[in-house]
Amino acid sequence: MINVLQKSLDRRRILKSGVAASAALALNPLWMPAGAAAQDAPDLPADASDMDALIEGAQQENKIVSYGMPREWANLGEMWDTFQEKYSIETWEDTDMGSATEIAKFLAEKDNPVADIGDIGILFAPSAVQFGVVAPFKNDTWDEIPDWAKHPDGLWATQYYGTLSFWVNTDLVDPVPRTWEDLLKPEYAGLVTIDDPRTAAQGNFAVIGAAFANGGNETDVTPGLAYFKEMNDIGNLNPTGLDIGKVQKGEVALGIGWDYLGLGWRDTLAGQVNLEVVIPEDGTTVGPYVSIINQWAPNPHAARLMRNFILSPEGQVIYTKGYATPILPSVEIPADIQAKRPSQEAYAVATPIENWPAAVASFQQIADSWGNDVLGQ
Repeated sequence: MINVLQKSLDRRRILKSGVAASAALALNPLWMPAGAAAQDAPDLPADASDMDALIEGAQQENKIVSYGMPREWANLGEMWDTFQEKYSIETWEDTDMGSATEIAKFLAEKDNPVADIGDIGILFAPSAVQFGVVAPFKNDTWDEIPDWAKHPDGLWATQYYGTLSFWVNTDLVDPVPRTWEDLLKPEYAGLVTIDDPRTAAQGNFAVIGAAFANGGNETDVTPGLAYFKEMNDIGNLNPTGLDIGKVQKGEVALGIGWDYLGLGWRDTLAGQVNLEVVIPEDGTTVGPYVSIINQWAPNPHAARLMRNFILSPEGQVIYTKGYATPILPSVEIPADIQAKRPSQEAYAVATPIENWPAAVASFQQIADSWGNDVLGQ
């Protein structure tokens, strides 16, 4: 089991360049190649209104290739197995990589395309649109997806999300903190561990989460930066990074990260570490992952059919088994899975980021400010 989760963590490490890469992609128009605007694909379906034709086309292709959608991430193994069996698609191949790399490869390979579909952090979605590498497709549950979680023309759509949480080793930490304010108490001196916001999206989101809890938002992250400066000044911050090996050894007793990763680590380390995942009561935020379809996909019907399946009630439930939260409000988390998660009421404090272009600039502000303004380096 630990090897499976470690592969998932490898993907998180791949994304450690996400903050700088995302900002560079989104904020530097000189990276935009001439003629990279989105192209029309008149012979391909833009929605799921004719499922028979979509299925027939996918079965004729009989193959689908993905980037950044490995079996070990968010229960995608079951997702792929179910999709292939349901629609008789013989071949699936994946190459794991980070979000910025997916976008770059879609563009670099356009004359000899390889991948059909990808999974990227929503922070990168504006860049995928800007570079013109994504094709429009509205799945048959499109109207149910919240507006903040999709592109109006179908160029990307959120599939699932994680919620920023506290991971607490209850053998080493007592009492268990329930709020961001709690983390500033002297009993947590040197214990509060996060990934470096200059290089890791999860660490950057920790600052955003603290901003939401202290009166800020994606357009004003100053309260989050001030919060972590205070935490560092009083000696509670441990900015050395989150790693399952460190948790296993007791070197990380209190971390801030995505709920689905923490819950997965809890299960993996059962019998070795008693890990509790806490949604902070005074506010937090969420980190969505979105589906993108390659504008030049060699198996375009299979790509669209896969998006449709992922965003169906059946596909959404499969995500919940990996502790990800489904994007469709109508999909209920199965009782046996919910029993292993924080209560549904606890998640009510989570506020999604709605202004993603502003968030990109704020993420860069966090990365630029972290060393001097927070750590005093």
